[in-house]
Amino acid sequence: MAKVPVARRYASALLELASEQKKLEPIHGSLSWLSAAFDQSETLRQALLNPGVKLNERRAVIEALASKEGWDQLFKNFVMLLLDRDRLRYVREIAEDFSVGVDEKAGRVRARVSSASALNDAQLAEVKAALAKMTGKEVLVETSVDEALIGGVVARVGGSIYDGSVRTQLKRMREAILKEV
Repeated sequence: MAKVPVARRYASALLELASEQKKLEPIHGSLSWLSAAFDQSETLRQALLNPGVKLNERRAVIEALASKEGWDQLFKNFVMLLLDRDRLRYVREIAEDFSVGVDEKAGRVRARVSSASALNDAQLAEVKAALAKMTGKEVLVETSVDEALIGGVVARVGGSIYDGSVRTQLKRMREAILKEV
């Protein structure tokens, strides 16, 4: 979750409304799109965040985006609220918190798995199954390669880290040997 309390509050409010109206997925898609657009377009950020641009002009930009992207009325109203309250700068953090909430409601959890070499499909399925058993939830896995691990995997699920790397095992052995001396 993002570490911006205001973002968490806005994400939570939007999550509750979207859930009540059964619009979680379309709003999740629109919010993800807007967050990515903010990351990728300096022009868009300047148009919407620059206090030198009149509020009605910034609202017109949002209207145009809503029309072009086919935003749901609830989402458009939410973005207008963010604009009016000078909170659009937190759109990335709001999107992150909203994604976590959507995953929780769907009984999913996201995991980042690092391994010494790329995992094949069978290994990935084994890691997913082990994490699903530990968490009791469906696991969506994002993988990366970290050759410094030597072997094994390190999985980050929420605030937990499951470290089964050879590097860590060697480090523990070293500490145990030095402790005995």
